Amino acid sequence: MNTPAESSPRSLLLVDALALFHRSRSALLRNCGAFSLPDGTPTTGTFGFTNNFLSVLEKLKPTHVAVVYDAGGNFRKEDVSYKANRAALDTDFSIERRNLFELVLPAFGVETVGIKGYEADDVIFTMAKAATDFDKVTILTCDQDLLQSVGGNVEVMLFNSAKKVVTMDAAAAEEKLGVSPDRIPLLKAIAGDASDNIPGIRGVGNKTAVKIINECEGDLGKVLMNKKIAQHAETVTHNLKLTQSVVVPEAPLDLDKFILGTGTFQQVDYILEKFHFNAMKKRRKKILASLNINDGVKDAIK
Repeated sequence: MNTPAESSPRSLLLVDALALFHRSRSALLRNCGAFSLPDGTPTTGTFGFTNNFLSVLEKLKPTHVAVVYDAGGNFRKEDVSYKANRAALDTDFSIERRNLFELVLPAFGVETVGIKGYEADDVIFTMAKAATDFDKVTILTCDQDLLQSVGGNVEVMLFNSAKKVVTMDAAAAEEKLGVSPDRIPLLKAIAGDASDNIPGIRGVGNKTAVKIINECEGDLGKVLMNKKIAQHAETVTHNLKLTQSVVVPEAPLDLDKFILGTGTFQQVDYILEKFHFNAMKKRRKKILASLNINDGVKDAIK
């Protein structure tokens, strides 16, 4: 393993795993059809996530990486309508996800994190806020909810598709949504969030919500007293519990354990062969370098 020198820039990549997995898989199914091995093992999502994840590693070259996933038991599910519009997962999805987490990522020397009872967003939010000794923290996601985490050394890389990846700091997030990152949960609590099946206040659209929040300087008490909001105060307060990320006490705060470089080129080669990742083989040298796998690489690469 190559350990960065103490004076070298330290950067942390936090990956919203299932959001990226689902988006990558859906794009391939829509545009290319399903991928599978000769024995029938589905690989669409495994390939899609791995290809996009490695491309980001090659671009950012982080020193530390944590892939964060939903471990179940999310407290927000007590609200039966929360994300009730999401389609049920199919069998292939589960197989591909299991192969990714149990075979691919461990072989690459990439650590994963899931805390039962909380969403990945909460864990990422907590870890990002704790990473004060890093020069840069990048959150890779497809979900605008995580824009509430940006500020200071934290940025969000919004992955919409292979052709549309936007990196946003606090200023960019405010320009896009009209409110500062810490006010995004309140904006969604008022205007609603269709992706999570959170209905907003009838007659109060996004622009009006932005105006009210900024006039009240983000003060919840003042917002709830606004004449357009007051009669819906209970709804807004309830929605805010769903839209606002929370600190996870059990989240790992010793972030040095997520340093890259614990994999080997033999393990990487095994995965590329096993899953027939032929396109990735062509950039093998870059992949090994981005995973900080250097021992024996000169002998291994012809």
